Amino acid sequence: MSSRRRLTFIIYMLTLSIILLSISGEGSVFLERIRNLGKKNRVESAVEITSSRTERILMAGTPWETELIIVVSPHEGPTVMVIGGIHGDEPAGFMAADSIASWAVDRGTLLVLPHANVPAISNRSRMAPGGSDLNRVFPGDPGGSGTEQLAAEIYSVMVEFEPSWVIDLHEADNFERELRGALGQTFIYPEASASEDIAKELLTSVNRTMLLDDYSFILLRGMAPGSAIEAASQLGADAMIIETCKKMPLNERVKIHRQVISSLLYLLDIVVY
Repeated sequence: MSSRRRLTFIIYMLTLSIILLSISGEGSVFLERIRNLGKKNRVESAVEITSSRTERILMAGTPWETELIIVVSPHEGPTVMVIGGIHGDEPAGFMAADSIASWAVDRGTLLVLPHANVPAISNRSRMAPGGSDLNRVFPGDPGGSGTEQLAAEIYSVMVEFEPSWVIDLHEADNFERELRGALGQTFIYPEASASEDIAKELLTSVNRTMLLDDYSFILLRGMAPGSAIEAASQLGADAMIIETCKKMPLNERVKIHRQVISSLLYLLDIVVY
């Protein structure tokens, strides 16, 4: 094969690979990163981007013990906090957060709490056995019940790092578009938040990757008293709950949660590796 024909063949195969990737959720992440790099017009490689990674144990020595992953880039940028597993019967959230915890970023700080409510996750129940709903007791109480102490520790992380965004990953049993109040496939965004434009951009970006219209997200406004996003909002952060729907395959829900975080970081001008 001549050099010219070999080059043409390579270009053809590369183009075909990109088209095939674009069909899948993972491909959407790949293409998003390509656009990200083009937008920034950077020449450094992923090897040259070094993030420091540390782990911190919350509620050490108790049944609520859980790990916070702190990824810090040497370059200044926003802090984004991702929480999974507040409810133990919503596996896509903590599975996606597990994956997100392995990411590196080229600027800013990424905080990931993959298994917020370990006893509930172990029991595969919304709440820990004998406990209360973790997402209704923020900002918590250091001298209260185990659930309240856990909320207080998570809240203290928000106070310390002052995240620009807090994203809480959840799941619902039914689609919101089919049953009002079911919450499946919604972004829930506080009324008082000022970055509605970013929330709408995020919604549009993620909905482009949905294979079916029924899977597309709806933006809702509001927040439950005592929720993590209410606590984050009171500290001045933009905050959002992402609710996928359990009627979708689990692997698809995990991909969607990952796509939401990848797309948000892209909108905040952060490259993920």
